[in-house]
Amino acid sequence: MSIVNILLAQNLNVELFDVANRGDARYSGSWTYVAPDGTEYGLVGAATGLAAYRIDNAPIEEVGFVPGPMSNWREVTVVKDHAYVTTEGTGAGQGLQAISLEYLPDSLHLVRTYNNFFFRAHIIQSDVYHPDSTYIYVNGATALGTPEPEGVIIFDVSNPADIQAVGGYHPYYIHDCHVRGDRLYASAIYEGTLDIVDISDKSNPQLLTRISYGNAFTHSSWTSPDNRYLYVCDEVDGLPMRTFDISDIDNVTEITQAQYTANSAALVHNPYVRDDFLFTSHNTEGLRVLDISCPDVPVEVGFYDTYAGASGGYSGLWSACPFLPSGKIIGGDRTAGLYVWEFNDTKAGHIYGMVRDSASGEALFAASVTLTNTIQTDFEGKYATGALPGTHSMTFERAGYTTKIVDDIQLQANDSLWIEVELAPIDVSVNEPLYTDLIEVFPNPFDDKITVDISQLPVRAERFVLYDLTGKLIKEFILNHSLSNQYNTNELDAGIYFYEILNENNEIIGNGKMIK
Repeated sequence: MSIVNILLAQNLNVELFDVANRGDARYSGSWTYVAPDGTEYGLVGAATGLAAYRIDNAPIEEVGFVPGPMSNWREVTVVKDHAYVTTEGTGAGQGLQAISLEYLPDSLHLVRTYNNFFFRAHIIQSDVYHPDSTYIYVNGATALGTPEPEGVIIFDVSNPADIQAVGGYHPYYIHDCHVRGDRLYASAIYEGTLDIVDISDKSNPQLLTRISYGNAFTHSSWTSPDNRYLYVCDEVDGLPMRTFDISDIDNVTEITQAQYTANSAALVHNPYVRDDFLFTSHNTEGLRVLDISCPDVPVEVGFYDTYAGASGGYSGLWSACPFLPSGKIIGGDRTAGLYVWEFNDTKAGHIYGMVRDSASGEALFAASVTLTNTIQTDFEGKYATGALPGTHSMTFERAGYTTKIVDDIQLQANDSLWIEVELAPIDVSVNEPLYTDLIEVFPNPFDDKITVDISQLPVRAERFVLYDLTGKLIKEFILNHSLSNQYNTNELDAGIYFYEILNENNEIIGNGKMIK
């Protein structure tokens, strides 16, 4: 997992342009608008309505406000010269607001409030990659006469004064979605799945595939510039952002070494991608910027922390929108209002390599490699990592081997270095031999349980350790010498795993491969 060390500084490579707080109790969703003359505006959902700010110069200036029902969550998107607003609040103004931006900077103009489709909803999205599209997508809407919120409703907004519902995707509650061309990526937060849906026929969306993974609370997603990768966030403290290769829709795979969080005590919120950078509103960790030019090695290259309190939970930065031509980024902080930043486009350097046993030349699996964070080598002894430009040192470690430090690594932006190291075994003469043939781990393939039979071993075994393909430690069991060593593996995802049997000196006395 790519977990970046927490720094005491408030910002890195991201500078505050300005911040505006109109005095509302809460702020949430934000989006941008560029007028025909090039003037840039930031829109932010406040507790009592939608506020618009002209953001070309500092101090930024509020130029319009449209009230709505009181709510802690107000979300907005923009199609052409109109904004569309949803909220979970009820009362006067509930439903879907269509707001004209044509009269800015003089005023916002409420065209119409639609309450015949639904009376509240959670998130609203549009297709950023196709600005001529005239559709919006409302998620988690509670329709009139229904007790529970539903999936996604698709609206044609080609005429903002006469919006039409043209279709929907309603297998269960959809919390949020990302739309790109003919595909809709639906985050089914309570199902723990990410549904990829064909919406070429808006009146009849069709499920293409469903992504699921362990401990999922699927909140939001976004695609890479080449549409090959999908970044998925779970709204739970401690769960990382995940990267999936979706180039083959029939064989979607997670790039497990590309998991990211700035702080494992916090949750990763919404991801947005512009060029080779991913911008995420990381709640209590603020705005975080990743270089994703190498999708298998996301590297944090900038941040601005808006929250001084403890990590974890839903305080801090709620939203971020990086799509302005000027490069400015805006975001809604839960209590501080609308932030506007400038990022200096710093790129990372990447390091790839291999770790071997100096005596045998064999690849070393699950060796620790530390640059700015610690990762593990995969079953072939390979690793991939990255960092900001500068002079770095790397540490290579594995139980039973002498630690090695490589100093004075000169890393430039866009570098792709190869560093291969050999680790020397500690006192090879006393290392235990492998007794793999005397150990039985079954069934293989396995499902909800595995049994480890160590009854034939001539030495004492202490631990059974299970790794995934990237070398990440998945499970560790203490072996029992008087009872059957049967372990529950229900929560493990399908895939290939490797195991090691260790003695009391942490030496490997057996290993193998398993499939679930």
